[in-house]
Order: sequence, then structure tokens, then C-alpha cells
Amino acid sequence: VTFPASYDDDDDDDDNDTQAPFTPPTFPPIDDEDDDDDDDDDDNLLDIPRTAFLTPLLTTFVTEINTADLVDDLSEPSGPFTVFAPTNNAFERLPDELLECLNKPENKAQLSFILTYHVSVGRIMSSNLVDGMTIESLDGSYLTVDKNGQVVRINDARIVNADIRASNGVIHAIDSVLVPPGFDVEEFLESCTKGDDDDDDDNGDDDDDNG
Repeated sequence: VTFPASYDDDDDDDDNDTQAPFTPPTFPPIDDEDDDDDDDDDDNLLDIPRTAFLTPLLTTFVTEINTADLVDDLSEPSGPFTVFAPTNNAFERLPDELLECLNKPENKAQLSFILTYHVSVGRIMSSNLVDGMTIESLDGSYLTVDKNGQVVRINDARIVNADIRASNGVIHAIDSVLVPPGFDVEEFLESCTKGDDDDDDDNGDDDDDNG
């Protein structure tokens, strides 16, 4: 069974996003040599990882891009990018074992695959999002825009905080985690939890040998 386009158990809690515990990322140094005094507003902006770091409802997202070693990829001078960043509540709605498995070092590629599905090349502001348009993500898959009045969804995920500007792009906070085509969550979880069971069996055998 293939996981749906996004994982979202409840749309009612988006206004209650709280800061989740996270590991502060290590940011690359800022290069000030290319500052342009003609655009003071842009000069005052930080790049995408630093902007997300300072946005309370995106702390889990920051943790995950740090775990996946994507901070450098999304930092200046790279970009511009458009990032559809799941909120803290969006990550909390995932099954506990899914996030735990994705955060294992051996599953970094899978975590990166999911996160890059949330990123597109170019700066796409909310005013540029048109109903029915498709957006190519960094992993080569496509996202679909569903616009109904003031409600804008990316696949099935609703934008809850739009146009968070960064020096090398823009962030739109969304209320659920997008799962790219071709990523079978059930299969991934089965493989991950089976590996855990095998490790437990090995440890049990070691205990028997030592007994």
C-alpha cells in the first residue's frame, strides 16, 4: 500500500503549533562581500535555514534538514528556492515509529528524499500560485497546487503561513508532511522495524552466550 500524498490526521491544530525540542544546526558562514546597498530589505533577510530556525512553528523542520545534511544545500549562495515546510504539528502527526526510523543514520537518504520533495527551484510567492499549476521539486517529482478562494493546498497540504521571505528564496509553512511518489511508507516501516527486531534477537543471543 502506497502512502497518500501527505500525512495529516487533523487540520484543527495548526494554530497551536508549539516549539518542539530540536538540535540546533550548524550554519555555514555568511558571505557579506556581495551585499547590495540598493536593496536594504533584502540585505536584512537571512537565508532559508536561518529564517526557518527563527520561525517557531518550523523548529522540527530545521531539525530534520540538519539530520539530512541539507542545511548547506539550502543556504546561500545556493538558490533561490521555494520551500513548503511542514509545521511542528505536521511532524507530530506522523506515526512515532516513522520519524524515529527516518532519523536513523542509515536512513538519511530516505529522509533527504522526502525533504527535497518539499523544495522547488525558484522563488514562488503565494500570489504566483495558480489553481492546477504543477511545481517540479528538487527530487524531480511534481507538486500540484489546489487553490479555492483563500485556501491554497500543495497536494493535500494546506498552506498555513505563506511568504516567509528569505534572502535566497521563500518559505510557505504547510499543515502536513508531503510524501513523494514512489516512497512506500508501509514497506519502509516494515523494513525498518524488522531491522530493529533482528538487532534485538542478536542481543538476546549474545546475552544467552554470556549467561
